[in-house]
Amino acid sequence: MPALKERMEAVEHRVDRLESALVQFMAHTEHLFERMEAERARDREESARDREESARHRQALDRSIKEMNKRWGELANKMGTVVEDIVAPSVRRLARELFDCGEERYFATRVSVHCSDDPSRHREFDALYVGTRAVLLNETKSSPRSDDAKAFVDFLQRQEFGRYYPQYRQLPIVPAFSSLSLADDLVTFLTRRGIYALAMGDQAMRVLNLNEVRSRRAAGSQP
Repeated sequence: MPALKERMEAVEHRVDRLESALVQFMAHTEHLFERMEAERARDREESARDREESARHRQALDRSIKEMNKRWGELANKMGTVVEDIVAPSVRRLARELFDCGEERYFATRVSVHCSDDPSRHREFDALYVGTRAVLLNETKSSPRSDDAKAFVDFLQRQEFGRYYPQYRQLPIVPAFSSLSLADDLVTFLTRRGIYALAMGDQAMRVLNLNEVRSRRAAGSQP
């Protein structure tokens, strides 16, 4: 029996040691879980801060882009106005000296007019010279594109001008498309459709295709 008693005491001692180790393990594990949870909470907090910071940067960027687009729009509009102001005096001069429009009856720049048979429609004319013999109708673009020229041709082909100025319906139209400079292919496009191409010369606006368009118009070629 002493041997059994010794074995029982040894087992109890081992159990005590196992329980102590288990308690230490559980305490260590609980501490580890607490650390992990604290780290996860810290990560979540940092992620939230990162998201907030990213959102602030994105909002600031959106505001900057919006402001930049506004400035670009204002600059583009201002540039268009400047070009129109440069072109307008030449339109007046060329109407009398080269295009034989006759004495001036009416001249306007950047004039917005409602359609006579449809008041809901309106159109802005960049420069308009009405003479005793003809009307010089000028379209000015600060950054001319082929689509701009095509739209002008369509307006002329539909004979829309008379709907905005019925009082001048009987006068022939002398069409001109102008800018500070015009690409060669755009000049060619305008020439083929009987439209004068105006661009800046050394000191003033000049007609780039005067003789060519005169010949086409004399032969009866219209836009």
